[in-house]
Amino acid sequence: MYPGREKRIHPLRMTLRPALLLLSLFCASAAAGQSVEDEIRAEVARYVSAINGGDARAVAALYRDAPGTSSVGDGQVHHGWHSVAGLLRDIYQAAGAIRMTADSIVVTPLGGDAAIAVLRYQWVVGRSNDQPVNGAMTLVYARTARGWRVVHDHTSTPQLSAVPMGAAMAVADSGPTSPRRQTYSCTVSRITDGDGIVCDRIGRVRLIGMDTPELDQQPFGRQAAAALAALVPLASQVQLESDVEARDRYGRVLAYVWVGRTMANWRMVRGGWAVRLTYPPNVQYVDAFSDAERRAREERRGLWATGGFDCTPAAHRRRECE
Repeated sequence: MYPGREKRIHPLRMTLRPALLLLSLFCASAAAGQSVEDEIRAEVARYVSAINGGDARAVAALYRDAPGTSSVGDGQVHHGWHSVAGLLRDIYQAAGAIRMTADSIVVTPLGGDAAIAVLRYQWVVGRSNDQPVNGAMTLVYARTARGWRVVHDHTSTPQLSAVPMGAAMAVADSGPTSPRRQTYSCTVSRITDGDGIVCDRIGRVRLIGMDTPELDQQPFGRQAAAALAALVPLASQVQLESDVEARDRYGRVLAYVWVGRTMANWRMVRGGWAVRLTYPPNVQYVDAFSDAERRAREERRGLWATGGFDCTPAAHRRRECE
């Protein structure tokens, strides 16, 4: 630079620098989110491979070795890694072999250290060409010092619901079976937590009448989110029923979510994944929720069996349990 002359920066360069910085940050964030999704897809492939390998210990090694690890399926709940490992061992001893295929895998990252994978699966049990068992599965993953590990699984096999005894139990314990008000359709695009979803063209939806642990109440928050994902899988179409107030102060749609003749809100409470939460004037199903919570607590269903509600979500938000 010559003496007495100042270096000038072109105005366009001054404008581009912040834009380029924001673009690089956006790309880095997108890459990080994509990385989690890719990693979880690889973990699901490992899971399927381990199942087909026939070694229960290899499958159990993909689960986090902790008391909070859980497995739910066919009306049974298993808590703790040792219980889940024992379940896997018993399954292989009874089946002899399992051939598993998976498709329609949808991964939802929950930050950088947790994610939910929802998939359809097919099992062929035994060494002959037995009738395949089709169903849906939710795998909740957490990042640990040893890599990604499953902290919760939930399997649903529609064929088993056709068993007469199971059908009779479902009718007796079904809760509300039809909406009282007009409904409208929602295509589920995201599960935000145990009591919230996002719908295409509608936005955020808060499920009325129930409350689940926050995502920072681990592992209970992730387990509740997984339970909701199993009830209302991504890309599924559900019906929304409003009450007196249509939205909350955060702008979220307030609704009862119907999957066929099943209300997901009630099912979350009855299954022990949520507690009742009442905000008048939205109280048209309050009696059903109160009864569902009482019965779930007495039967120690879901999170009632693992201390998940020792600090209720509302108390946690008020920082009363610290």
